[in-house]
Amino acid sequence: MIKLISLATALAAAMGGVALAGQCEDDIAKIDGALATMELAPDERAQLEDMREQALKLCSAGNVQEGLDVASEAKAMLRIE
Repeated sequence: MIKLISLATALAAAMGGVALAGQCEDDIAKIDGALATMELAPDERAQLEDMREQALKLCSAGNVQEGLDVASEAKAMLRIE
């Protein structure tokens, strides 16, 4: 019984991570779209591109919540949801 509960808990945690990882991909795509269409000052564009890369690296390394936080900050700067 304990093994079954442990397995169920591990499965639920893994599925939650997959959902967050999908959110990372969605946020990165939104940032990419905004960077492709918006006119930005060169220094602002460089900062946002750096933030995008940081978010991507964090998400890829399994630090999904940190990646989402960085992506959220970049989206706020771009005034997108």
